[in-house]
This record gives sequence, C-alpha cells and structure tokens, in this order.
Amino acid sequence: MQASLATLLATIPEISLCSSVDLYGGTGPGLPLLQIQGESGSATLALQGAHLLSFVPKGGRELLWLSPKAVFAAGKAIRGGIPLCMPWFGRRPEEGLPAHGFARSSNWDVSEVEMLSNGDIKVVLELHDSAATQALWPHGFVFRLALTVGRELSLDLSVENLSGAAAPFSHAFHTYFAVPDVKEVAISGLDGCTYINSSLEGKPRQLQVGDLQVQALTDRVYLNVPAEQIIKHGAGQIKVSSDTHCAIVWNPWEGAAKMADMGQDNYSGFVCLERGDAFDHAVSVVAGGVYRACMSLSE
Repeated sequence: MQASLATLLATIPEISLCSSVDLYGGTGPGLPLLQIQGESGSATLALQGAHLLSFVPKGGRELLWLSPKAVFAAGKAIRGGIPLCMPWFGRRPEEGLPAHGFARSSNWDVSEVEMLSNGDIKVVLELHDSAATQALWPHGFVFRLALTVGRELSLDLSVENLSGAAAPFSHAFHTYFAVPDVKEVAISGLDGCTYINSSLEGKPRQLQVGDLQVQALTDRVYLNVPAEQIIKHGAGQIKVSSDTHCAIVWNPWEGAAKMADMGQDNYSGFVCLERGDAFDHAVSVVAGGVYRACMSLSE
C-alpha cells in the first residue's frame, strides 16, 4: 500500500483495503478495493474507475447488481455496480476510441477520507490527465468523485478543465440496480418524457406514457427528465435522484448471452437506470471551467 493511502486509511478504521480476489475470487493480484463499513451503510469501491461495486443501507438490501461473471483485471471495465462513463458516453468505434470513455478503466487516487458528524463516511477520489488520456481526449483535467456512504448513497462528480480550450463532455452514472426479476419492475418518474429508442432501427423519438415496465430488450435515452425516479420491484423500491438531465434505461435481455462477463441467465437480476448528461444534453466545459453533477440512491 502506498504510504499516503496507508496514512489516509489509518485515520478511519471503518475503511479497509483488500483485493478483489479476497471478495470475488479469481486469479492473479486482482484489483484493489476499499471496503467501507459505516454506522448507517456499507459499500465496496474499486480504485480502478472509482467504481462502486456494492451499497447496502443498514438494515436494508443490496441495491447494486454485480455480474457473477465480472472480470477484475487492469484496464478492463467491471460489469455491474456504478461505472463512470466519461468523458464521453457511448461507442465511438469510427474514431478508434474505447466505449464510454477511459475513466471507468483508469486508476484513481484517494485524496480524502472523512467521518462526518452524523456517522456517514466520505471518500474523495481523483483522476488527473496523463499522456495516455491526452492521446484520447486532448485536455488537461481533474476528475473528482466524492462518495458519501450512509443510509443514503451520494455521488458528487466534478470535472475541471485545466486546458486552454473548451472540452466536449458527456457522461453517465451507469448504475446497475439489483432486482428480484426485471420483468416485475416498474419505473416511475419518466411519464411524459421523450426518449430515444436505441433498440429500434433509426432510433426514433417516442413519448413515455405512464410507468415504464421492462419486458424485452430495452435501450432508451430519456431527455429532460425530472430529478427523481423510483424503481418499484418485488422486494421494495429504490429512489434515484440527480441534477442531471438524462435517464438511460437498459437491459440487454437475451443479448446478455453474447456478453462473456454477463451470461445469458443473469439479465433478469438487474435493470440499469443511468443518470447523466449525454446525447442532447452533452456539454462543453469552458477553458478553466468546472462541470458538476450529483446522484443519490436510497430505499
């Protein structure tokens, strides 16, 4: 363990460092993980990608889904939890760029840990530009994610553009929510919103009427959404709140069979409800400017 990280963690006994091999098996060194055991909730966080893998509010159930086939390897995105898709969202194969950006497969540094007065635990991680990132996205930057674990989980993201030119930017908190059966899910908070239906040829724009029920392959980008959505399922509900403008709802259905790190029998255990700013709501971060976004999850 690097000395600075060891010093930080020594101040908060409720945070410990382990390997993904310890928790999820596999071979090799695995990836370094932080385990957070607070008074009101617990979480597991991979330093690669500042990637939250688990969140359990005290007395509650696991809110996040992690694929049983997830791969924990350097430079490879982890299937499940909350990947940070940025500084762009989506696939850009024509440009030879990695899908959903590089943040989710980069190693972040822990810059701060704190026990708050109410017993919640705060962890701040940072990612700075390097020669490797400049080759993909030619901007100086600092990405910061402040994660607070209590009965509610909150994520506060800031993107500081340190370069002399505006930086095109889009992102999503690509959250995989654990549900007993995706076919029994109903999502409220999207009624009346226009969405891009990416599962249909031509990606037509359609209007959501009532709650969304996921009964087949679903890949929709909802625009100008309200701050809060609620995922209702057989074991209860999950509240999602964010100041971002998009909500992406995704489940690959039988297409999961083509994903080696998911498998055909596992799609029914999750639904992705991602909040972010992408597509019509992509932004340009001015030179020297800062973009901020937040999201919170609770039962």
